[in-house]
Amino acid sequence: MSRQDAVRVVRGRGLLRAVLDRPERRNQIDADLLSSLARALDQAEGDPDCRVFVLSSTGEDFCAGTDLSGGDPAPEPLPDGAELPYWTLLERLTRSPLATVAVVDGRATAGGAGLAAACDLVLAGERARFRLTEVLAGLVPAMALPFVARRIGEQRAFAATLRAEEFDAGTAHRAGLADLAGPRAEDLLPPVLAGLGRTDRSTTAALKDYRARLFPRDAHLGHDASRLLIERFAAPGTGQLLARLREAGAAA
Repeated sequence: MSRQDAVRVVRGRGLLRAVLDRPERRNQIDADLLSSLARALDQAEGDPDCRVFVLSSTGEDFCAGTDLSGGDPAPEPLPDGAELPYWTLLERLTRSPLATVAVVDGRATAGGAGLAAACDLVLAGERARFRLTEVLAGLVPAMALPFVARRIGEQRAFAATLRAEEFDAGTAHRAGLADLAGPRAEDLLPPVLAGLGRTDRSTTAALKDYRARLFPRDAHLGHDASRLLIERFAAPGTGQLLARLREAGAAA
């Protein structure tokens, strides 16, 4: 076991687990957490014996979304074709040659819902809640929405975003946002790992690569989504909404 700032890394047979481990900060997304997760994924992909990357958390929140205390997520102009690190991480979770599994036993809010949805499999415990709350802050979940919509469909994702609808574990399972649901997500993991252990890494990689070609995504979407988020941060009225949410200790 090793510690990487915001993330605790635990190695197991054929797997690496990245545990979001800042419960006092609701496991909010910031540069430290994104870089820690990227390093953990680098370690997992660099180990030829690793087949599965597990993402879990400690505390009541799986992940409460972006830390709003720092304001604009990209204070410098975004270069042409560039993407924000959050989008890059979601794409990596989707396209990694490893099977990626999110174990959600708490609230996955805003960007936290996108983090779970980008994984190949989502296991939801009865305490799990999924909600895209960005519209309440005058923002658009431009980066999380494509990964949620991939799971539950365009209109369902749009309507849930427009209403900032909350999904409990059962609703998420029925909608396709979670693949399995039960009293404790952790208890769902062992049989899932046993099943994934029967598939070699190259086969998982080939299947995921084929899926990406079968259902291609606009190559410019990451840049466009990043730019839209930055534009919404600068939009009139957004600052006041964000200030109120910061006072309330919320994230987006």
